[in-house]
Amino acid sequence: MITKRRGRTASPFMKLSALLVVLSALLLAGCNFTSPVAGGWKSLSASEGLDNVSGKENWKKLSYKVILQNVSGDAIEVEWVEPILKGNLLLHDPDRSLRKEMSQTIENNGRLQIEDSFEFDSKNVNLGSSQNIKSMLVKVKGVDEPIEVNV
Repeated sequence: MITKRRGRTASPFMKLSALLVVLSALLLAGCNFTSPVAGGWKSLSASEGLDNVSGKENWKKLSYKVILQNVSGDAIEVEWVEPILKGNLLLHDPDRSLRKEMSQTIENNGRLQIEDSFEFDSKNVNLGSSQNIKSMLVKVKGVDEPIEVNV
């Protein structure tokens, strides 16, 4: 009589483990762990602080610091920068410009550090629970439109 040898079937634990390894590999392969590059700029860091303004009811002061890196391969001359806000922080002053003029040349792989603050009336303003600055507009000399860099 001929008997068939059966191979051992994988236990449910082994099947689940293999499935988890494959799924983890697929998820990690699809993740981008570096900041996206926009127009030769990459965001390295962004931080902000929100304080009350003494003597002014409902007024807040937003201070921020953003560091961008020139990864274009060439030196870039920056004319101005301007933060783009996520919420309605300037609800009571919608035409207000937060543009910061600067004439600065940033070498390849050099860093542009932007530090500034502004006060605003926070009555009926949604401050949000996360960072209030969404991106920075960077106006480069010789380029018609400013470049938006996510922070």
